[in-house]
Amino acid sequence: MNNVPPESLIRTWVWMMSENNEPELMNKGRENLVNAFGSLQKAIEYIEQKVASGDEN
Repeated sequence: MNNVPPESLIRTWVWMMSENNEPELMNKGRENLVNAFGSLQKAIEYIEQKVASGDEN
């Protein structure tokens, strides 16, 4: 995938969605992932692939 955001940014967006109690931040994290990957499912697949390959750092 071309133009993948830096891992630190992806982690921030995932944190915004999952560890935050503010709906506005949760929605913004989801929106950023969808904008970067085309869909939330594609973002999840990308993250899972990085973890499975041991390249999550």
